[in-house]
Amino acid sequence: MPRIPARLAWFVELLVAIFLVISSMTAGCDNPTPTPTPTKTPLPSATATAPPATATSLPRNDVNPLTGLIADPALLQRRPIHVRIGNDPEIRPQSGLEKADLVFEDVMEGWWVTRLTAVYLGQDPDKVGPVRSVRLVNLELAPQFDAAMAHSGASDRIRWTISQSTITDLDEYFHPTPYFTVEGKDWRGRLFTSGDRLRKYLSDKGKEKAVPLKGFTFSPQAPTISAGPAMTVTVPYPTSSVVNWRYDASAKAYVRFVNGDPHLDANSNQQLSVANVVILYAEHRKTDIVEDSLGNTAIDIVLRGQNRVQLCRDGLVVQGTWKREALEQLFQFFDQEDQPLLFRPGKTWFEIVPTDMAVEIR
Repeated sequence: MPRIPARLAWFVELLVAIFLVISSMTAGCDNPTPTPTPTKTPLPSATATAPPATATSLPRNDVNPLTGLIADPALLQRRPIHVRIGNDPEIRPQSGLEKADLVFEDVMEGWWVTRLTAVYLGQDPDKVGPVRSVRLVNLELAPQFDAAMAHSGASDRIRWTISQSTITDLDEYFHPTPYFTVEGKDWRGRLFTSGDRLRKYLSDKGKEKAVPLKGFTFSPQAPTISAGPAMTVTVPYPTSSVVNWRYDASAKAYVRFVNGDPHLDANSNQQLSVANVVILYAEHRKTDIVEDSLGNTAIDIVLRGQNRVQLCRDGLVVQGTWKREALEQLFQFFDQEDQPLLFRPGKTWFEIVPTDMAVEIR
């Protein structure tokens, strides 16, 4: 074997050393750990509770801002619909209230009955009604949600005011297509509509759109701040509409009674229930807008500024304040430490009452 010249030996030794260093650095890299195959996590059901929001959490497109519940994102990319529903004793039980995300209840002129405004976003009712006329309160409620307002007429001055506003108005007198009548009740209980009919009409008219809603603040945890008992809530509306809510601990919900009778939904024959009952106190002012043949005049319910509020959830009541400065601003709710009131995820019923009404909460 030929001998390597001495002058090259140092170079060969250098190459060997470099090879040994590289080999030691790459040891164990011939069989790297394989990258795991990603799996798809299924979405929670439509009634699941969204995780509580934190200061660093990002907005989610699958959480209904009005209920705090997981919902189909496509359903949330629509405008809310407000349906004005009668509450006369002769027309109960109504249809479709159980599908509403929110319900607002207010007293009518003459102080003899209440009327309801149901808010639909996450679900659409198969049949909803009976549909009745709007009042001044609806001119404050609808703009907060940029909602389409479904109703059957209004007094002349209120109808004129609506015509001068930006409200998406679906007055049955001018937009009859989404409505239908049902025989068997008197004239107060015959007019109905449905979620599908209203949505199709909005789409056909180019008025369907996504509405950015801030919504409310939700937490599944029961409140601990200044909470008192709220196993029953009695709202002394006029004699035909006295409301009583009773807390069902097993369902973690309040069930509704009117004049001592269970308040049912005609679509399912099930008693109405909600996660939250909100007593929203507001000044009620008399106006000169004549609303009926008896000469009773409309009530101007002051829903801008701020006033007292009581949130009933989990069998407890928390005292607080509602605030709203602008027509398009949604109600904001704060506890006595000026922190956001925490609603229980689920549906909410708002009882709008005069500031001096003695609501009984026990």
